[in-house]
Amino acid sequence: MKTTLIVLVVLAAIGTGTAVLVNHFGGWNTLTGKAWAITYEVKAQPAETAVDVTFLQSPSRYRKEAPQSATVSTPLPWSFEVVIGAGEKARVSATPLGDQVLSCRILLDGVKELATATGKPGEEVGCETVTAS
Repeated sequence: MKTTLIVLVVLAAIGTGTAVLVNHFGGWNTLTGKAWAITYEVKAQPAETAVDVTFLQSPSRYRKEAPQSATVSTPLPWSFEVVIGAGEKARVSATPLGDQVLSCRILLDGVKELATATGKPGEEVGCETVTAS
């Protein structure tokens, strides 16, 4: 009887502690853990060149937070893997330094094409999609 009471008290303490921690981090809806593996690609024609690429990525795979923007100067072709939360926007854009024609793609799990675009010579190109919830 005494052992059963001790076990019940310990289980109640664990349950209360779990509830307090979850509420501290924004509740169950914030701690979804549902996210998608996204690959961004940017290519150029007629030649490999350096461009400025801007893309979105989620700050955490395990918390529902809005994606944040990052910009890099990089040679082409360029590919980068990020995590995007469920129901959030995935976006990549690139600006050529000359008259190159740029193209971009957004891939799910590195395979399924979610978005693609080809720009005009010397103009910015962008691809955008919203991930499934």
